[in-house]
Amino acid sequence: MLTTAATAFSGAVISGRWWSELPHSGLPFVLAFISLSATALLIAEYCNAKRWQKPLRFALVAMVAATAGLFVATSVGQSYLKWQQLGGEIQQDVIIEGRVVGYQRFADYDRLILTDNIVDQHVWEKQWAIQLHYYRPQAAFTNGQRIRTAARIKPARAIANPAGFDMQRWYVSQRIVKTGYVRGHRIELIEPDTSTRNRLKSRLTSLQLPGEKWLLALLFGERQEFTKSDWQLLQQTGTAHLFAISGLHLMIVAGAILIFFRGWIAASAWLSFTLPKSLYLTAFIFVLATCGFYAYLADWQTAVLRAYCALLIIAVLHLFNLRLSRLTLVLLTLSVSILLDPMAVYGAALYLSVGAVAIIIWLHWWWETSSRGGNWIRGVVLLQLTLSVLMAPLVGALLGQVSLISPLINLLIVPVMSLLVIPLCLLGLLMLIVLPVDHLITAWVLYGCGKVLEWLMQLLDQVASFVGDYAAFPVFTSTWLMASVIALLLILLPPFKGRLLLLIVMLLTCSGGYLPVARKTEDWHVHVFDVGQGNATLISRNSKAILFDTGASFASGFNFVETVIHPFLHIRGLQLERVFISHFDNDHAGGLDFIRKTYPELAIVTPKDNCHAGGKWQWQGLNMQALWPLPNSKEGWSDNDGSCVIKISDGRFSMLLPGDIEQKAEHALLSLPEVSQTLMSNIILAPHHGSKTSSSIAFIEQVKPQFVVFSQGWLNRWGFPHPQVVERYRIAGSQPLLVSESGYLRFDITHNGISTYAYRESQHSRWYHKTFVKQKTAHK
Repeated sequence: MLTTAATAFSGAVISGRWWSELPHSGLPFVLAFISLSATALLIAEYCNAKRWQKPLRFALVAMVAATAGLFVATSVGQSYLKWQQLGGEIQQDVIIEGRVVGYQRFADYDRLILTDNIVDQHVWEKQWAIQLHYYRPQAAFTNGQRIRTAARIKPARAIANPAGFDMQRWYVSQRIVKTGYVRGHRIELIEPDTSTRNRLKSRLTSLQLPGEKWLLALLFGERQEFTKSDWQLLQQTGTAHLFAISGLHLMIVAGAILIFFRGWIAASAWLSFTLPKSLYLTAFIFVLATCGFYAYLADWQTAVLRAYCALLIIAVLHLFNLRLSRLTLVLLTLSVSILLDPMAVYGAALYLSVGAVAIIIWLHWWWETSSRGGNWIRGVVLLQLTLSVLMAPLVGALLGQVSLISPLINLLIVPVMSLLVIPLCLLGLLMLIVLPVDHLITAWVLYGCGKVLEWLMQLLDQVASFVGDYAAFPVFTSTWLMASVIALLLILLPPFKGRLLLLIVMLLTCSGGYLPVARKTEDWHVHVFDVGQGNATLISRNSKAILFDTGASFASGFNFVETVIHPFLHIRGLQLERVFISHFDNDHAGGLDFIRKTYPELAIVTPKDNCHAGGKWQWQGLNMQALWPLPNSKEGWSDNDGSCVIKISDGRFSMLLPGDIEQKAEHALLSLPEVSQTLMSNIILAPHHGSKTSSSIAFIEQVKPQFVVFSQGWLNRWGFPHPQVVERYRIAGSQPLLVSESGYLRFDITHNGISTYAYRESQHSRWYHKTFVKQKTAHK
């Protein structure tokens, strides 16, 4: 019964992750629950037969639990949307007072996450967070401090593309309802963090130990000092879980304490001492208290809280001599975790931690039922390798790539961390608590831990460098994931007729996404990516692609080619063959460095090289023609007006990509008879994102587009696209499409005509991706 309830409740809440729309309230679920319950009771009374009582009881429990889950999913979703849109703060300056719960340093800014907020003297519910960027920071902050600052905020809204990291879902999982930036450079500290946790952390940092950032991660759960290269290394080697305090770390603490008590019991028996009957209770209380203190040092992060709840459930079951099946225990832990933090279902950590526990329990059952005795070392090795392999599909589904070297790396590193490094770190922490900060033994132990961690990370770096690009491979298709899971189950199940044939089919399916397949078609597609205030447009045909502009890059190392376009090419099985750069402004060419590094042999066409009026290219049956700039006419033109203007056509349908040209260049184009006659196009990417200095009436009338695409950032500070420009296109009969509202936009061009697909507005889009505030453009 408990298994049924936990399954129905958890499944119902988790299903909200894939809803395309949110019910307006949880009331329909309450009414449905009452109706179904009454119906079930009437049926049970009417049947009055024992054989119906148990199924009806299970059905009733499932309905009650599922209704509760649907109610929870709806309520938290509607609450999130309410606070996301609260007060209509659209690019408003406000005074925020809040407590820092997340702080990370980047190259040119710091990122703060605040909860327990007071915004313009309005007290918010404690759980909803605001994320602020602090540019040119003049002070550093730590978790637990309370600050006050002036900031400009807006509803938390990220770019929306079918590939790459889903930042919008991450906002939901972290309860971030507003984002913005600090106005000016001043943040006022109004309440320092005087907690025991912060004092211990300050003691540790005052020792200036080697490997300090790794020690902070293991002892306090603080990973803001990790650099981009650190995160890449952890992802490549599949070892990020070792530096996120979770069940593994609490299990080590609990195991050490229980071993101590077992030794005490054994010694007492040998010495014929009589132990109190309450010793077992004392042991459990001591385990819970110690693990609770460790969880407190980790700031009760979600993963730690989830692990501690699981430990608490196990302790209660043991103390009261209760028995639950392995499956029920996993599902009960999952349900309790969801109750504590319903928004966790939108993140990845919940599924990774519960999935790992479920696999370990299943492997333990499999080991027992298959009568595999023998060497315990062999069992541990098999457990670690099998866990890594079975976790691969889940990791691929949630993180987008799988580390090929993770099984071997974890086989070597996990025992070292579990048996040596983490226990020594905890011993050093204990000494830091009970001994003076400058005590020699404390310094030696923590110094040794830091050195070992440095050596381990250097070793991992050398291994990852040796393996290179083969350290991890991308996983983007649901077919691969499903086939890999079935293949793994076929390997582990007992032999049966046809198993080998099925296994071969599944393995071929797994590899299918990485084998070149020629798909000849007359259709071609235009993909306009949501890259904020910038442009990145991809043309695809016959599994080949060309890219027009790359979007921006930032001082932190982030760029849209790496995070959006590169994953998209993999998920669609497209081979990039050429790149056109309209001009060298960052919002159009910021990803060039990544392009040159990742595709060193790729042809790149720019205004400085070979993009001049008269240039022509044939590609996959499409004709591409450069209309601007004129050869040797760079003087007197701004960078925008010197943009490379490209027209692409299949002979019937065409698209014009004019870069950031303004009215001066537009008039120059119209004055060239051989060019002006070729401007007419079905689709145009609005010049300069819809600026009022572009898209003159004469230019629009010459192009006569059916669709005009404005590639601009949501609520951008320039007010693009300008209302007058949008109106000009409407008057000309064009359909305006704003990428800031639609997200990723695709044109499918076939012999039947042109159809459009908007990511945010599609039926497959999730509720948290939907457009909730239409673009309001400023008159500039």
